[in-house]
Amino acid sequence: MLLPLLLLILPSSLLGASLHTPDNPWGEYAAECLADQPSLWDESRIETKWYKINLDAEAHDMWREIATEYSEKMVLAIDVVKNMVTSFGGDEAWDTLLGLMVNTPDMLTEPYSTEIKAMADLTQIPLNELTLLNLFYEIAKACTSLVAMDHNGKVFHGRNLDFGFLFIWNTDDHTWDLTRRLKDLVVQYEFEKEGKLLFKAVTFAGHLGILTEDKMYSAVRPGAYSLSSDTRFGSSLDTLTNFFLNGLDPDQQFILYANREMMTNYDNFEDAKNYIENIHFLARGYFIMGHTQGGMVVTRSYNGTDHEAVIDPKQSNGWYVLETNYDWNEPDIYLDDRTIPGNKCMQQLGRKRVTKEGIFQVMSSKTTLNKATVYTSIMEVSPDRRVVYLQTRVQRPLLVGLNGS
Repeated sequence: MLLPLLLLILPSSLLGASLHTPDNPWGEYAAECLADQPSLWDESRIETKWYKINLDAEAHDMWREIATEYSEKMVLAIDVVKNMVTSFGGDEAWDTLLGLMVNTPDMLTEPYSTEIKAMADLTQIPLNELTLLNLFYEIAKACTSLVAMDHNGKVFHGRNLDFGFLFIWNTDDHTWDLTRRLKDLVVQYEFEKEGKLLFKAVTFAGHLGILTEDKMYSAVRPGAYSLSSDTRFGSSLDTLTNFFLNGLDPDQQFILYANREMMTNYDNFEDAKNYIENIHFLARGYFIMGHTQGGMVVTRSYNGTDHEAVIDPKQSNGWYVLETNYDWNEPDIYLDDRTIPGNKCMQQLGRKRVTKEGIFQVMSSKTTLNKATVYTSIMEVSPDRRVVYLQTRVQRPLLVGLNGS
C-alpha cells in the first residue's frame, strides 16, 4: 500500500514551523479538541452561491456556466498533478497516464461519456487530462465523516474532505499545493429534473460525479437522506487494469458517478441504501448516510458489503457514527490518526450539544481538521440545510463559507 509507506517517510521539513517539546512532539499538528472552546460558527461569514444543474439539458448547456467560470482553475489543479507525477517518474510517467486516458471517455457509461466530452470542449482542456482528473478523485482522497443524533431525534451529518496530501508542499504557506488549488474549485450544485429539485451537492468544478466524500463529497436529498463517501485504503490496481483493458463490468460503476446516480434515482433512504450495498465498484469505499431516523456507515468492497455500523442511541456512544479511512476493526496508521481523536472529541462534545455549531467544533478540531482539509460540510437531513466552509489553516479553521437553505 503506497500511502502507509509515504506516511512513514514523511519529511521532517513539513514540521519545521511547529513548536515541538518532549511533552508535545507533534507541535501544532497534535490532536486538539475544540468542543469546549468558544464557538467558531459565524453565520455572517457564510457566502451563498449555488449553480443549478438541469439534468434534462443537453450536456453543453448543462455545464456551460461552470466551464466558463472555472476552466482556468481546473488547469491549475491539473498542473499540480502533472508536476507531482513528473517529479517522481519524469515526463514519461505523465505521458503514460495520459495515454491510458485516450479511449477512456468512450468506456464511461452515459451520461458521463457525453458530459465529459462536452466539458472538455467548453473548457478547451485536453480530454485525456480532464478524464484523468475525474478518475484521479476516485482513489486519491482521505476524509472524515460522521452522523449524529441529538436527544430530540434531529440528525446532523458532518464531513471534512481531505485531498492533496503529498502533492507538493508549499513552504511559504505551509500547505499542500493541490489542497490549495482544489479550494478554488469547490462548488455547490442544485440538481434539477423536470423543473423540480432532486438534490443538492458539494463537489469540484469539472467533476461530473458527486464527491461525497465527498467525492462530490457531500449531498443531501431534501427530507430523505444525506451521503458522503470516504476512500477505503487499499490497491485498486486489478480492477482499474481490467477497466482499461475491457471497460466496465455489468453492474459496475465508479464511486463518484454511483453517488450521483443514487441521488438522482432513489428518493428514499431504504432504496438508496440497497443500491449502495449492492452495486459493484472499481475501488473500495465507505458510505456514510444520514436519514430522518438516524444514520450509518456502509463499508464496501468491490463486489459487496463487508460491514455496517448503525446509530443506536440505546448503546454506549451509539448516538453517532464516525468514519475516516480505516476499517472498524483496524487501527489508524500512526502518522494519520484521525479516528481516535475524532471519537474522543465527539464524546467530549456529548449528545446534549449535538447541533450544527457543535458538530462544526468537532470538524474544526485537529486532527479531523488538518493541512489537507479542503472543506467542511454540515448537513441537517430535515429540514434541508447545508453549510460548507472552506478550511484554510489548522489554526484558523473558519474563513469562507458557502451556504444553502
